[in-house]
Amino acid sequence: SLSWAFQQQAIPPKYQYRDPVTSDLLLCDQCPPGTAVKQHCTADTPTECQPCPERHFAENWHWGDTCQYCTSVCKEKQLVKQNCNSTHDQLCECAPGFHLVVEFCITHSTCPPGYGVTALGTPVSDTVCEQCPAGHFSTGGSSTEPCQPHTNCSDLGHKTLRWGTSTSDSQCQDKTATLECSQHHTLCHTDVTLCEEAVFQNLASLRLSSVPLERLMESLPGRRVDRKSLERLKKACSPQQQVHHLLRLWKEQNKDQDKLYGIIQGVNHCERKVSRCNGLKNLTLDDLLKVTHSLPGVKVKQEDIRAVVSTCLPRQYILELLHLWKTANYELDLAKGLSHSLRVLRSQGAPRYLLKGLKKISRIIGATSTHKMYEKMFVNMLQDELCFKAHKPLNE
Repeated sequence: SLSWAFQQQAIPPKYQYRDPVTSDLLLCDQCPPGTAVKQHCTADTPTECQPCPERHFAENWHWGDTCQYCTSVCKEKQLVKQNCNSTHDQLCECAPGFHLVVEFCITHSTCPPGYGVTALGTPVSDTVCEQCPAGHFSTGGSSTEPCQPHTNCSDLGHKTLRWGTSTSDSQCQDKTATLECSQHHTLCHTDVTLCEEAVFQNLASLRLSSVPLERLMESLPGRRVDRKSLERLKKACSPQQQVHHLLRLWKEQNKDQDKLYGIIQGVNHCERKVSRCNGLKNLTLDDLLKVTHSLPGVKVKQEDIRAVVSTCLPRQYILELLHLWKTANYELDLAKGLSHSLRVLRSQGAPRYLLKGLKKISRIIGATSTHKMYEKMFVNMLQDELCFKAHKPLNE
């Protein structure tokens, strides 16, 4: 078969030609690609062929006496794939990022959120997208990126703040982040707990900071905070902050415990009420600066306020600001600080929406019944006289 194929190629195709002198009908050989007929055959001589001139081509066997002219330019959004030569015309193809649809080059499609690229677009085909499998995500908007696997927070030694979805990655937090007691603010917190801070501040009347931290940890019911976290906390925080952060770690460890459910739900209910203060959802940087200057104690730095505006949602602005102020002024009472702020802002003629929103937060923080629940629980829990041997007034 192979031999037959070569023999077939070796025999040039024929065309009929009538000799103008003799009027005989002749069967002449066609000219090969890259050439054109210079002289038709006669009864005694074969067809004479000549090469195509420059910028001309003949792609197939033929019996014409001219070659075709090469295409001069490519169409819009096309690039030259192959230059013209004697046997081929100039070949054009769509530029990178485009594919041919009928006669036009169209931009490659981008995959929607939750879908990743399984086949890249080519000059003649569009992008192929498929839904991300379990454990993978894609934010969409790309014509080149496949679905990415969710970050495994545990492998990095972090805890998972939020599980990944088909459109977003998992969010991790360094396990030591909850022990961070510095006042620097570089990223919007997702766990601002003003109500909880107010509750723990109220517990200051119990003088818990005078109780050895290890003793307090052992006295807390439910799952205990691990020793490593306790040691990191002692190195990073002041005595007052140590108690606060130990209680937060303990609460995290025991949030699924039935006996703590009511207390935690009370705090969460308070937080939801604070977050619904609609009048504080459209604050400007100028409003935040006014609130900052009106609060007593150490002022929140201006660069930290700008960081809040650049990294947080508008509805989070005031909560983040108060969180930063509370971090810098741990010994000051949040409810009293808000009352002072309101007096100052009223005297300065602050906007009504600002006064109304802060007043609402102040009422919610000051009126939460969770204070008494926490206080009663800790009084009952820490009544062991060994714990308070050195503090007779407190025992009374």
